Amino acid sequence: MFQNYFKIALRNMWKNKVFSIVNLTGLVVGITACLMILQYVSYELSFDQFHKDAERIYRITNDRFQQGKLIQHGTITYPTIGPAMAKDFQEVEAYTTMSNPGTFKLQRDKKIFEEQGLYADNHFLSFFTFPLLAGEAKSALSRPYSIVLSESNAKRIFGANQSNYASLIGKSILIDLDTQPYQITGIVKDFPAASHLQYGALMSYETHVTTWGDWVKTSWDGSDMWHYLKLKNGVNAADLEQKFPAFSERYFQGDKVSGSVEKFYLQSLSQTHLFSDYEYEIGNVNNGKAVWTMLIIAAFILIIAWVNYINLSTARSMERAKEVGVRKVAGATSKQLIWQFLSESVLLNMLAMAMAICLAVILQPFLNSIVDRPLSLALLTGSGYGGAAMAIALGLVFVAGTLLSGFYPAFALSAFKAISVLKGSFKRSAKGVWVRQSLVVFQYTTSVVLIVGTLIVFRQLEFMRKQHLGFNMEKVLVIPGADLTRFDSTAIDRINAFKSELKRYPEIQSATASINLFGNRLSRAFNVKRVGADQGKGVTLSRMDVDLDFFQTYQIDLAAGRNFLPTDSDPDGRKVTNAMINVSAAKLLGFPDAESAVGKKILLFNREWEVVGVVKDFHQQSLKHAIEPVLFRPYYTNGGYFSFKIASADLEKTIGLVEAKYKQFYPGNDFSYFFMDEQFNRQYKDDKTFGQITSFFSLLAVLIASLGIFGLSSYMISQRTKEIGVRKVLGATISSIVALLSVDFLKLVLIAIVIGSPVAWFGVKHWLDDFAYKIEIEWWMFVLAGLLAVVIAFLTVSSQAIKAALMNSAKSLKSE
Repeated sequence: MFQNYFKIALRNMWKNKVFSIVNLTGLVVGITACLMILQYVSYELSFDQFHKDAERIYRITNDRFQQGKLIQHGTITYPTIGPAMAKDFQEVEAYTTMSNPGTFKLQRDKKIFEEQGLYADNHFLSFFTFPLLAGEAKSALSRPYSIVLSESNAKRIFGANQSNYASLIGKSILIDLDTQPYQITGIVKDFPAASHLQYGALMSYETHVTTWGDWVKTSWDGSDMWHYLKLKNGVNAADLEQKFPAFSERYFQGDKVSGSVEKFYLQSLSQTHLFSDYEYEIGNVNNGKAVWTMLIIAAFILIIAWVNYINLSTARSMERAKEVGVRKVAGATSKQLIWQFLSESVLLNMLAMAMAICLAVILQPFLNSIVDRPLSLALLTGSGYGGAAMAIALGLVFVAGTLLSGFYPAFALSAFKAISVLKGSFKRSAKGVWVRQSLVVFQYTTSVVLIVGTLIVFRQLEFMRKQHLGFNMEKVLVIPGADLTRFDSTAIDRINAFKSELKRYPEIQSATASINLFGNRLSRAFNVKRVGADQGKGVTLSRMDVDLDFFQTYQIDLAAGRNFLPTDSDPDGRKVTNAMINVSAAKLLGFPDAESAVGKKILLFNREWEVVGVVKDFHQQSLKHAIEPVLFRPYYTNGGYFSFKIASADLEKTIGLVEAKYKQFYPGNDFSYFFMDEQFNRQYKDDKTFGQITSFFSLLAVLIASLGIFGLSSYMISQRTKEIGVRKVLGATISSIVALLSVDFLKLVLIAIVIGSPVAWFGVKHWLDDFAYKIEIEWWMFVLAGLLAVVIAFLTVSSQAIKAALMNSAKSLKSE
């Protein structure tokens, strides 16, 4: 019986090729788009799910308040917090502490290997599920100057392979400028791509204690550590959080200990990747709003494709009514007819799914290049979020969608009364027409929302790209400083000599050295006060350490006072007493204007500094962040950055010149470079990717909706062929006929615009809330999106209408 159903379905598809192709194309495009988006969503949602007991792991976050104002919303906190919470709260099963993440230079046999690393305590490897391929997890990070290398580093530094990783245990390696070699105590499997922690070298936290002092274990006011807790089975994190205010009061006594009111919270491990609006982020993070938006787009694209099937199948009701009538007279029951029409839906969807999977595989490299993620269909069949449950859920969704999209047409067609059909008195159901119109409105409502969203995303990205940041980063070449050269009494002279030597060449317009760069999160100076003024509590300022050429190189204008002078700096940082601030810092310190701040003293790190100059405000970070109040100190280091304003169009020659001089002044250091604008704009990478993805899949959604309205209009117009012939005989023009045939569909599109505009406004407003500086949502954006939808619909429908209007009248009148 079922074999017969499928044979009939195949014959029907072959007989009605145009509608079959339109239906199939819509489903293939919709399912392909859905599969591609779901790969991305599954990958992003799968972060950190591989850890054993992942659902019980939380990280401690810390908000700090001064004078009732939030001054820090971060993931870093004091070194004592994790151990103290583990001791005070019986709900805590285990904890781990990390510090000082960054880029380290690993040295072996006079070769230098850069790697992202951090200091981790001895709990780290047993707390998280990062398997050791050699060594003991319980002791690998227990002693000072111990290091655990990733599998990749074992291969590239030592040429090792899986069979001899154990032979590396006990071997030594140098890190940065440490003269004490680090002993290799373990080889860890490379951290999975779907881990928010991404490090290839783990140094023991005890090394940190040895080099920095006991305060990294005992301090209640030095805040540079990250803590994670594992709660016992059955513990409710929200209940534990209720005890944190008492914890803060017990150890901090308001703001007596740290100078700030401390509030602590727990963030689940599953949220660290997608829901981090924190400062000093230690991990790899993304925008959760964007990921969920993509999931919604995937759902709507698939629904639009299934809506096409429903619309086109029910629109052909007149054509198939006679078939139903004959089958009923021949003895077919409604149940049999429903199964027959359902089999057509299943066959078409199965064929579309097979073609979509092939197309998704073909397009996989293209998708991966856009999102820069290791995506594959395997993420939907067990290796991604939810594992096998995800694959089963997707299968059920597909089956349910196939059956639901096929059920309504099957039910509607099987319900025809044989007597009415065979007498020729069968008429279209007003209810059926209303359903089809509603589905068209739904499709174009979705299209309008996606068009508006895409337009505003790109407008915001363009706004950020063109916004004046308060500094000029065009053609600024940046090279990392000489980490492997010790800072001594000659260091400042060498830095200035290196810069002066390069500025002799016409290719180099200016040069500067700084510890900080634009786009990076700055360190903070707490409790900064004006000397001699009754200011009560101090304020918190971000701080940058720069040389005297920094403001000139980046073209940051002075608002008052002077720039740094060579005499402001000293190899002994304790002798440095002059500082500069920006306008926002001057206002925060209570100065009425920039001029009044010049020459005044401020208290910083328990000593007085004189403000010698005030610079205009600039955007240190992306436009997602407000302008920071910044304090500048004339400090130097070998481990910062050199920035060179390039005056030559021959970048290759200029880079070669800088490299040659760098190796001359800093032998033994690796040379690398990047351009400041590229570095700064990396902050917008995820937003740019989101814009590219939404625009691409929004286009597909509009295409699928257009395919549906194309098929529907084609069929509806074909049913009015005789009417068109009569109108032409009576003198109707082609334009009037086109208008007549198009107006019904355009009315539906206009209704969709009215419904979709407020939905789109709400969605884009929610997305723009992440930006401190953003575009205004203006009325013309919705008008433009609406016009695009109208134009697309009109072109789709009018192409069929014109074809019908141009048909020979005599032929039209014979068509029935």
